[in-house]
Amino acid sequence: MLNDTSIEKFRASLRGELVQPNDERYDEARKLWNGMFDRRPTLIARCAGTADVVSAVNFGRDESLQVAVRGGGHNYAGLSVCDGGLVIDLSPMKGIRVDPAARTARAQAGVKWIEFDH
Repeated sequence: MLNDTSIEKFRASLRGELVQPNDERYDEARKLWNGMFDRRPTLIARCAGTADVVSAVNFGRDESLQVAVRGGGHNYAGLSVCDGGLVIDLSPMKGIRVDPAARTARAQAGVKWIEFDH
């Protein structure tokens, strides 16, 4: 069982948002593109950057939580959400860096193909 102190410490470590079942945004934050899956995680860490991802992975490990990772939320098999665990939601991470001289682009994990193509 998670205690309020560890949850609040985790929340304070994030630049992004930590969503819990009693939050107004919870149902929207847990929703997947494939509506066949209706799972209810205990926590959803909406990561704003790499440091948030590291913090979420460490928290999940330290608290022995089942962890699911979500990029764009389009995993057909529903693996980007879990019941009773921690969803590490990378969808807010939308940074794209283009180097025209090298003809390369780097995108953060929350970027969808349509955004990348644009």
